[in-house]
Amino acid sequence: MKKISLLFIIVFNGIIAFSQIHTYRGIYDLDSCEFESHCKLLVLDTSSSNIWQIGKSSKFFSDSFTSYLSTLVTDTLYPYPAKNHSYFDILIPNHRGSNLIVSFLHQFQTDTLIDGGYIEISYDSGKTWNNVVYEEEVHQPEVFATENLYAEQDTVAGGIPRFSGKSNGWVYTRIQWVWFFYLDFNPPDTLHMRFHFISDSMQTNKAGWMIDKILVSIAELPFSVDEINSGNPFIKIEPNPVEDVATIEFEHYPTEVLSLEIYNALGQKIKIIEDIRSCQIQFYKDNLTGGIYYVQLKNMDQVIGTTKLVIK
Repeated sequence: MKKISLLFIIVFNGIIAFSQIHTYRGIYDLDSCEFESHCKLLVLDTSSSNIWQIGKSSKFFSDSFTSYLSTLVTDTLYPYPAKNHSYFDILIPNHRGSNLIVSFLHQFQTDTLIDGGYIEISYDSGKTWNNVVYEEEVHQPEVFATENLYAEQDTVAGGIPRFSGKSNGWVYTRIQWVWFFYLDFNPPDTLHMRFHFISDSMQTNKAGWMIDKILVSIAELPFSVDEINSGNPFIKIEPNPVEDVATIEFEHYPTEVLSLEIYNALGQKIKIIEDIRSCQIQFYKDNLTGGIYYVQLKNMDQVIGTTKLVIK
């Protein structure tokens, strides 16, 4: 069942307001892990050195919430140990093949700039991994947006960007990918996320990392797969990619007065050509920057065709 996500905005203090994630037509929840019951997305490392546990804990900042609800935490009772590297995986089915939002609540208390946690992503079932902050550089999704994630410059011991220090309560982190409109990349059937926690050889008696309410959602994109691939009516752009000017051809009936609307990858309308009374027009790049755009052909307010436009 579709449900618009208004997750935890009222329930928890300290959650930072939505700002960067692109909501498009609305956000819809698909799967979740709240750790009060079995989580089908979770795969825990079974090695003896793994300190990730599911349970109730009151280690974190005298937060009464954590004392009666189960969470995923680096040891439910004791401070995290020295010289440890533990991880767990979240395996996320790619429900729509086009876009994905992963969010989670967490708090952390570690030796600042030394110990901490980070997230890796694998597109090939765990054969290769990369830190999630490098997604734009490595896999170049059409849209990659984050909220309250560490940045590339947040490097600590070992040169790995990660969460480190003290979060001062709960933080709400979201990560968004949009793959469908990217020309040269097919999104994976399952996205593998690995949450690492690393400590050095010094014992600091700090709490570690606590994670709860992992949520998998999608944003309803401005154009659906069916709209892009419909071909009805036929719209032809030549050349495409466009370097300066292109010819756009489409089916046209004498009684129709059509319009073309150009949208960017974020669904923002950036150009419109109105009062079209023929089956062919010249399209000029003008000041559009290089990238992928979407063309909607309309008869009055009714969309009768959608296709992709690439600007060099």
